[in-house]
Amino acid sequence: MPRLSDPFQVKGLQLRNRLVMAPMVTGLAQDFAPSQAQIEWYRQHARGGVGMVVVESVAIAPDAMILSRLLGIWEDGQVAGLRRLARAIQAEGVPAVLQIVHGGARAVREDLAQERVSASDVALLPGPRPRPMTEAEILGVIDAFAQAARRAREAGFDGVEVHAAHYYLLSQFLSPYTNKRADRWGGDRAGRSRLAAEVVKAVRRAVGPDFPIFCRLHSMESLEGGMSTEDAVYFAQALEAAGVDLLDLSGIGSSSLGDWQGQPFLNSSSLLPKGSPGAVFAPSAGRIRAAVGIPVITVGKLSEPGLAQEVLDRGQADLVALARPLIADPLVAEKLLAGRDGEINRCGECLACFAAIRKGPIRCSVNAAV
Repeated sequence: MPRLSDPFQVKGLQLRNRLVMAPMVTGLAQDFAPSQAQIEWYRQHARGGVGMVVVESVAIAPDAMILSRLLGIWEDGQVAGLRRLARAIQAEGVPAVLQIVHGGARAVREDLAQERVSASDVALLPGPRPRPMTEAEILGVIDAFAQAARRAREAGFDGVEVHAAHYYLLSQFLSPYTNKRADRWGGDRAGRSRLAAEVVKAVRRAVGPDFPIFCRLHSMESLEGGMSTEDAVYFAQALEAAGVDLLDLSGIGSSSLGDWQGQPFLNSSSLLPKGSPGAVFAPSAGRIRAAVGIPVITVGKLSEPGLAQEVLDRGQADLVALARPLIADPLVAEKLLAGRDGEINRCGECLACFAAIRKGPIRCSVNAAV
């Protein structure tokens, strides 16, 4: 059985161990570019023992941002700043992968009345229902993802991750809850997976055959009428066929209906409810891993003693990602690898980090240095 400390290779990338820093928006960007504080944040985590860093979501267009203080990658002029970020991570001997995203119906708007677009008119935030995208707009998004991936490679990143989870745009096309279309971009599994697959194919053409392409995908959605694990297996296989080299499997941990001026909207989160056990997404990730020929990452409260190794022992994933535990303790990976679990400063699940990034830089009630 593989150990957490074992090295791993994917598409030419050399990882020193099986622990991954999951993509987490920090709210530290300035004018859509990496701030010095943001570069130091990633440098610190690259020193903390992880085998790979997946850098937070970067918007492929100005109207695609998922939070107000986000990095951008829609112009060639943004490459230089991103290059500084990639080099800071790589200088610590750690590969850096950049996640690219379009928010769709979950794109941030200062004015809630400003238009959003999506697969269908299913609201996912306060504000008017999103407008279903036209064929021309869909094709434009495919090209925007491809150009963003090209810029990520030019910036020196070791790979790119297409964000098709968490009910952002590509996920909105995948899920039957949010995709009610009757054209070739909706309907059955083949139709709903078409946009994500075409994005991956376009990204592959833009970056060439040897550049690693990851894709973040749901392994499960805790939502009636949402994507099933059977759907996820189909989509994983379709994305592998399109050119994905690794699947970063997350999920929807909680959801509820909100209300905006009498109009319902789906309020969903990848976060598992406080007090829930860890590794909730791992069994469905394991089903996907058994159905594809490419490696998978799983995530979800995996810093508890022995839990990350158990996931590997059960064959549910090849790599284990850590998110909030790394905010509370940037050295959690180093401590897990050394068997010093008792020294970890544990995340209190208070969600101060999530509350902070909606307005400004990330904060943590456990780690005062953040």
